[in-house]
Amino acid sequence: MLSALLFLSLVKGIALGFVLSYVAPLPLMMAGLALGMGASVTAGLVGAVVVALGFGGMSALSFLAAAALPALVVTNRALLWRQPQDGPTEWYPPGLILAWLTAAVLALMCISAILVAGHPEGVKGWVTETIGRTLDLLATELPPNERPKVAGWWSSFFPAMVCASWLVMIVANATGAQGVLVRLGRNRRPSPVYRQLWLPDWLAVLMVVAALASQVLGGDVGYVGGNVALVVLIPFMFLGLAAIHGFAAGKPQARFILAATYGLLALVFVWTALAVAILGMVRFWTMRFRRGNSGGGMEG
Repeated sequence: MLSALLFLSLVKGIALGFVLSYVAPLPLMMAGLALGMGASVTAGLVGAVVVALGFGGMSALSFLAAAALPALVVTNRALLWRQPQDGPTEWYPPGLILAWLTAAVLALMCISAILVAGHPEGVKGWVTETIGRTLDLLATELPPNERPKVAGWWSSFFPAMVCASWLVMIVANATGAQGVLVRLGRNRRPSPVYRQLWLPDWLAVLMVVAALASQVLGGDVGYVGGNVALVVLIPFMFLGLAAIHGFAAGKPQARFILAATYGLLALVFVWTALAVAILGMVRFWTMRFRRGNSGGGMEG
């Protein structure tokens, strides 16, 4: 119910509702990571019913996609473990959880693209039209002759921007939920060593294929391909952050390094995220053949 109320703060237009809606998955993830899949499913369904009673079925569907689905993915993957005969318990690596979340958001993007593909001007035309209507409602001070230009500029990467921000906040909610549960002593799995993060190879392959499709193919396929490639940069950004955390670990100026990194991400996200993602790609290439520790154990 708390998750539903946080989500409804955006629909109701409450001040700071946009910020509150971003943490709507947090209670669902806490329930799942502390009590298991049954609790995660129950919490998600109850939240969807509350949202449906408040604002109808479409809002409930949005709640399921934006809050309940990522909570289910995180709970299902994070609580997987195995017990080797000659070693400690191995928990599902956080890099693979991140890959599953990326796959989930990309699947939602592609499904949405298919649903609007019948628009006379294709998927990009539908996005441009939607942004234009939003500007008419929210940017009344913008001159009418400037709105088509602004809408056309934003439409090129708007799906990627929405999906990337969703993915970043889901990761923040998941790590936050685990951290709170550890402090409360209610966590089922130990916290991963995030600085030892690694990513599966298919993410790199997907990014290259999607980028090539955006350049070679036109129409809806090329447009969606370009946005897919941008979204896949986000896992590599987290890999770059893991490299920075590893570099800073044990150094006297570690707090300054991390504060500067996250400060730049907050102030100039796009360019800083791109630079960190490039660092992540370098780390990905250099560690492809040395993945002895998946980061699935306890925090060091």
